Amino acid sequence: MYLTESIISTEVKKVHNLKKGTLYVFDNFIVSEFNEGIILDFDCIVEVYHYLNLYSKNKHNFGYISNRIHQYTVKVTDFMKANVLAQKMYPSAVVAYDEASKNTFKFEKQLNNCHAILCDSLENAVVYLTGVLTKVC
Repeated sequence: MYLTESIISTEVKKVHNLKKGTLYVFDNFIVSEFNEGIILDFDCIVEVYHYLNLYSKNKHNFGYISNRIHQYTVKVTDFMKANVLAQKMYPSAVVAYDEASKNTFKFEKQLNNCHAILCDSLENAVVYLTGVLTKVC
């Protein structure tokens, strides 16, 4: 489900249209939706970290949700290289809607020791993430 069709769409504070997708900024997390067929590479990952670092400033807890409404490729080696740019550890969730996306995420997770969890809906990801963020306080 596209974020714009979800019950949380009215809570979006800011939208950033990137070359390869869209970032939706909320009070305590960012949701990404990347375009069909793109390669999520170093430059794109750097851009995501830029916004995560920017919006999480002066906030003890802030998270990230990857809403995988389209099929695309994550360049895992670029993700590992860019990981050092994160100013803190961001609790994360990946929303996958089909078996191919779920299997891709599981493979990515094995390769880079990712701590994100897999969710089957955007709403479940928000519930998970806001629950984790509340426990951090």
